Amino acid sequence: MYKAIDFLGIKVNAITKEEVVDKILEFALTDKHRIITYIDAQCVNIFFRDPEYKKIIKKMDLVCAGGVGVVWASKLFRNSLPERVNSLDYFDRLAEGLIEKKIKIYLLGGKPGVVQKAVDELKKRFSNLVIVGFHHGFFNEEQEDNIIKEINVLKPNILVVGMGVPRQEKWMYKQLNEADVNLFWAVGAAFNSLSGAFKRAPKWMISCGLEWLYRLYQEPNRLWKRYLVGNLVFIYRVLKYKITSRYLEK
Repeated sequence: MYKAIDFLGIKVNAITKEEVVDKILEFALTDKHRIITYIDAQCVNIFFRDPEYKKIIKKMDLVCAGGVGVVWASKLFRNSLPERVNSLDYFDRLAEGLIEKKIKIYLLGGKPGVVQKAVDELKKRFSNLVIVGFHHGFFNEEQEDNIIKEINVLKPNILVVGMGVPRQEKWMYKQLNEADVNLFWAVGAAFNSLSGAFKRAPKWMISCGLEWLYRLYQEPNRLWKRYLVGNLVFIYRVLKYKITSRYLEK
């Protein structure tokens, strides 16, 4: 397992995009129930206010730095994270590996039309990618039981879950021993971009760590509180942890 650093009490793996692709492929072919998720500024804020999510995050097999804010903030401490590891940034390379190793995937999450479009777009881009099934993320308890039954019949190696934080982590952990898959992989809102429902930020904005600003521009009514208020709360938590850690070291 890759080295994990302690980031505000959260164990985050110091892993690169290249390395996480290798780990996903490895987990997909291992007959064990694994979970991979990510941490960004919003996740950190939820970690501090949601005890259930906090408990689950500590039990993940791999936690990646999904937000550039986490990477930047980690540099304030002894051990820093190498880079942001966002699923959209390494998906093309991963798809090549999935095809080469004949790994089967199932997509779960997003809005009904969005996940369907994501599957259609992926099939256009990667014609040999084995997508055995998909379902949107707006389901009730009865539908959930049917989804699990379908997954267990189709037996995908990877269940790609895009329900947003913290719902996706709680759902994956709940189904850890129910769904017959080797790997649960949390991707947040990735289906929106894969489907074309939302355009990703220009490369220069991504490289400068401003992708959040582009997302805010696209969905100001939904995201203003997460980014404008949430980012300030995140900065406060980082500085508080830094000051407290320095005081304890004396």
